[in-house]
Amino acid sequence: MFNNKYLLLNKFIKVFFYGNIFLGICAVALCVETNLLFNIVLNTFPFYLFIFFCTCIYYTMIYVRSVKAKNYNDRTLWYRKNFIPIKKILKISIVITIALAVFLLSQNRDTIVSLSPLQIILSVIFPLIAAWYTFSPAFFRIKKIRHTGWIKPFIVGLTWAGMVTVYSVITGLAQMGETGNIPFWPFLLLLLQNFLFFSVNAIIFDIKDYRTDSFHQLKTYPVILGVRNTFRFIIFPMLVLNFIVFFLFQFYLHFSPLQTFIQLIPHLLLIYIILNHRQQRSVLYYLAAVDGLVFVKAFCGITSILFIKN
Repeated sequence: MFNNKYLLLNKFIKVFFYGNIFLGICAVALCVETNLLFNIVLNTFPFYLFIFFCTCIYYTMIYVRSVKAKNYNDRTLWYRKNFIPIKKILKISIVITIALAVFLLSQNRDTIVSLSPLQIILSVIFPLIAAWYTFSPAFFRIKKIRHTGWIKPFIVGLTWAGMVTVYSVITGLAQMGETGNIPFWPFLLLLLQNFLFFSVNAIIFDIKDYRTDSFHQLKTYPVILGVRNTFRFIIFPMLVLNFIVFFLFQFYLHFSPLQTFIQLIPHLLLIYIILNHRQQRSVLYYLAAVDGLVFVKAFCGITSILFIKN
């Protein structure tokens, strides 16, 4: 009986993390955090469902397309073992996502017309960047960003920052009938803060994969500089800049000292994980601990607004 429960729990954990359900939840939580930080009305449930499915689909497609690669970590083996049911679920998820997109566009068609050129550009550019990360049409004769190691983590950071910052603000303000009233400097600072935070996370994942990337001649920063120099010359300067941007954001929105401290917790935990980094960690560790910081960031931001007085 105990063994059956253990096997069931192990199966659930792998589906939850390897199936990118956790990342989908993180994306939704970050969108909620953004709206609360700016005191903007929360978006509708279909919007959050759309964000969830987009995130799950995007990452699942990356690993489905890489299932034949010469990579034998536990996640790749899981995708190979469950390839057929994963593809079926992926197709169903795509249909649901398209239906949600059509519904959201039809419900907000009047607001879409009133968007400024800058808002339209911001709404379009991030999906295009995300698509270029994994896909590269032959007629463009350019390779996928994912195969350009030095820029890869920054594209991941930019895509996440755009999705959870830009879309949340624009959609939330549209619901309030205030599409032209984006708080420019705080918005820019949060976008930059999220970009730096997610980019550092992505570089940590590159450190995990540096042996495999070196074998495949993918020039990530750990491959180019070595692990120690990646920490020294890339990650730590980004962390310093992240703290500067973080406190500027706090200053502009006049958060209380307690709110600032709570929002600071995930950034401090990021430093802790970096200082205690060890080689040969499992994929599941990175998905739970490193990506877990993304959820902690959202949780702390939400908590600081809902339960702490300014």
